[in-house]
This record gives sequence, C-alpha cells and structure tokens, in this order.
Amino acid sequence: MGRRVRVPKTAELVASQLRRRIIRGELTEGDALPPEPTLMTQFGVSRPTLREAFRVLEAEALISVRRGAHGGARVHLPSPTVAARYAGLVLEHRGATLGDVHQASAIIEPPCAALLAERHDAVDVSVLRGILAEADEVVDDPTALAAAQAAFHLAVVELTGNKSLSVVTGMLQHLVELTNAQHGHALAAAGPDASPAATAIDRAVDNRLSAGATRQIHAALVDLVEIGDAAGADRHWRQHLAAPDHAIPGGPADRCVLDLLG
Repeated sequence: MGRRVRVPKTAELVASQLRRRIIRGELTEGDALPPEPTLMTQFGVSRPTLREAFRVLEAEALISVRRGAHGGARVHLPSPTVAARYAGLVLEHRGATLGDVHQASAIIEPPCAALLAERHDAVDVSVLRGILAEADEVVDDPTALAAAQAAFHLAVVELTGNKSLSVVTGMLQHLVELTNAQHGHALAAAGPDASPAATAIDRAVDNRLSAGATRQIHAALVDLVEIGDAAGADRHWRQHLAAPDHAIPGGPADRCVLDLLG
C-alpha cells in the first residue's frame, strides 16, 4: 500500500513563496509587502487565505503585520535571536544549564582565535581593536559594556568567515543574555540591611575593576593575533573562558538550569 501524501494548504504555498523571496534577498529588512489586494491577485487567493499565510510568516518572525489604514506587512530577515529562542526551549526541556552553554562557547571560540592568529590579517586586527575602543567608551554603562564585550567574542568567531559557527555563537550568546535577564533581579537583592548607595558604589567599583581586567585579556588576544601566535591565542582564550568557572563542568554555572519561560 502506498503512503498517504499530504497536500500542502494553499496558505502554506503562499507563505513558502514569500519566504523564498526573503531568504533569497529579493526582499530585505523593513521592506513593505504589496497591499493585500495586489497579493490576492498575484497568488489567486482569498483574503482569509492570504492572512493565514501572513500568520505563518509572523510565527516565524519573518514579517510583522500592522492593522489599520496605515498598516501592512513589513519584512524581517532571519535572525539568530529567533532561532535561539526555540533552541533554548529544546535545551530547557532537556535540562541544560548555563554552564552547558558556556562550555559550548569554550569549545568553539579558542580554535577560532587560533585561526585568526594563523592568518594574522591586518583587517581582523583592526576590527578587534575597534571593538575594544567601543568598549572603552561605555565602561561606565554596564549594559552597553556587556554588549561590547559580547561583540568581541562574536567577532572572534565571525572573522573566521564560518557562517555556521557564527550563527551558533550568536544563538549561544542570546541564551546567556536571556538567562542572565531571568536571574538578574537576584543580583539586586543585596539583603534588607544593605545600603542602596553603598551597594551601588561597590558595584560600580567592581564593574570598573572587572572591565579593566577583561579589556587587558581581550587586548592580549589581539596582540597574539597580530603577531601570528596561534598556539598562544588558543591557550590564552581557552584560559579566559575557563577563568570565571563558567565553562568548567561542575562549576557554579552548572547549577543554573536554563529557565527561559520565567
């Protein structure tokens, strides 16, 4: 007996055509899709069918739809952030920890640092030094500083030119950000007897000390890349990622189970 063949719904076919245009670059970020009557004529479908196709693409975060006189559908490019949200649900279901995510980064990043050092390209060095300079400008803004530091880690991978590793690294970073946001309020709970002013001052001092140490580590990697010391770059970056115990199995981060649903 033959297997029953599932025939795609018309809305799925319309969504597939629009999705293909987005993926192939025929439509780009912020582009407005043609008005509904135009698309209905183009695809030969009814308004309910077209809107069902829109809902499929909205669920994939490839478009956003605004209703009303000045509404319409706007295109969004595929994002590692969207992929990270779903991957995070899968990891949370499997009981993954924040440590597991950090350990994955510790496996990916050091060989990338070594590859950059083997190549010791002036453009790579310039990009990394530029990110260091951006971090220097926001040292008193913890949120912006964390973003700049994360951008440095991502650049170490992206500059290798490997798109797969770049996407995976972006996803891992987003999972860390989501987890830190979920657990962030615990940092504010310094105890009922703590002075808010003193706590804020202490935190500012700690942030500056930490930022300075991190900058030295990042700058040292750039120096190793510039002189072409691949083994040194691998060793240096591996030690950096393991230093806070984030990437050490059984460390503190392994006790923080991913909880992205809150």
